[in-house]
Amino acid sequence: MRDAINGSTSRSHRILARLLMLVVVASGCGEKDPYGPHHLPAGAIELDVTESWRTILEEGPVGSSGQQPWQQPLVQDILQLGPWPPESDVARSTVDSAWTAFMKFEGTRLGVQGIDSVLAEPGILGASSVNLQNAFGRFNRHFPEYPIPHIDLGYTGFNYSAYPTDEILLVGCEFFIGQNHPAVKGLPPHIYPRYMQERMVPEHLVADALRGWLLVQFQQEYYPDRGRLAEELLYWGKVLFIARCIAPEISPHQLFDWTQEEWQWIREHELQIWMELRKEEFLYTTKRMDIQRWIADAPFTKAGAVPQDSPDRLGWYMGMRWVEDYMLRHPEMSLSSLMDQQDVLPFLQAYRPKR
Repeated sequence: MRDAINGSTSRSHRILARLLMLVVVASGCGEKDPYGPHHLPAGAIELDVTESWRTILEEGPVGSSGQQPWQQPLVQDILQLGPWPPESDVARSTVDSAWTAFMKFEGTRLGVQGIDSVLAEPGILGASSVNLQNAFGRFNRHFPEYPIPHIDLGYTGFNYSAYPTDEILLVGCEFFIGQNHPAVKGLPPHIYPRYMQERMVPEHLVADALRGWLLVQFQQEYYPDRGRLAEELLYWGKVLFIARCIAPEISPHQLFDWTQEEWQWIREHELQIWMELRKEEFLYTTKRMDIQRWIADAPFTKAGAVPQDSPDRLGWYMGMRWVEDYMLRHPEMSLSSLMDQQDVLPFLQAYRPKR
């Protein structure tokens, strides 16, 4: 991949410029389903699921019920209360004191009660566990060489909605208790502005958790470190395509943390956004700030002449559309082979913007 990026720049620009003109005048890809060939039944796997938020609700000392996979990432890495497991009695006492203060903090109490009343009692957490199990069962059939994580439904102090590692996927359930819950409304607006709070709904739990885990799992092998915007968007597009294959019950707009209206906006303006994105200075940029404009959380996509009534992270959508049209032309290709395709040009050649 790096050879392709660092090849003859002028020749690459000429080829891509001609290609982009062909793409713009082409018609849409019709009603064919690029996902159909990859919708497999869920494999027979049993996810190991814990609910560490209940430990806080019950106000028990951390580790009182034995060693659990969530303890080190939550106590040491996320909350930074001290090393875990503690190396001495003194260290253990320090962690216990910090954990007790964390549990008794008013914001913690409100957040955990929100998880209990909004997600647990109505059965949303149980349904989410089933959806995650089905998604990872399908993932295991497509990628049998990858590990299946331990799942923890926890409370992170509004630090992470999803904290994935090689061994565990820790879900910060407090991020999904609804924008009108007191714990959410009390968040500092300079850190969590209103548009972020509006996305903290139960419907986004499975999508956020799965998307975050896939991004991290594929990162080491496939993420285009210091690549151009085009490579970045292709990576996002492949991850989102795979997420839709293994979790078909998730609505597309939920996978993007969008509303149905925001999804409809991009469906109606795709050609307009493609005309903006295809400008040479955008697709070829390696400037991180310019790349972030297309992929970062924001009130809207702050790039070029993109309208302010747009949803944010339109680059995610465009990358997914490249992959959709590419896979329409290659229905026999496996998802693992898709990840190996790192040259952007064939994806752009296959792409037909919707009108």
